[in-house]
Amino acid sequence: MVFGKAQSRDIEEFGVTLARDFSKAYSLADATGERKVIKKLARAIDATCDRASTFQKEKKLGVYGKAKLGTAFKWELKSLGYPAEFIDELTQNMLMHLSG
Repeated sequence: MVFGKAQSRDIEEFGVTLARDFSKAYSLADATGERKVIKKLARAIDATCDRASTFQKEKKLGVYGKAKLGTAFKWELKSLGYPAEFIDELTQNMLMHLSG
């Protein structure tokens, strides 16, 4: 499949939706050190990575598609107020999951 405008828009929309869903599963208000919260974060990360992986397999994303997904995801998390270091780590984790 050729990387076209329609697919590009779908990828961006999915990245934004993925970030918003992650935010619902793990909000900034949850960011404490409690064990229960850490488990909640781990579940949210796993769910996000699994959904991204499923999307990647369905759309057969190449290098540019994965980069576009990561960028849309990252910018939406930034607009939701997550710290830059957290965003970078989460996005990198998700992209590594897609590559593996």
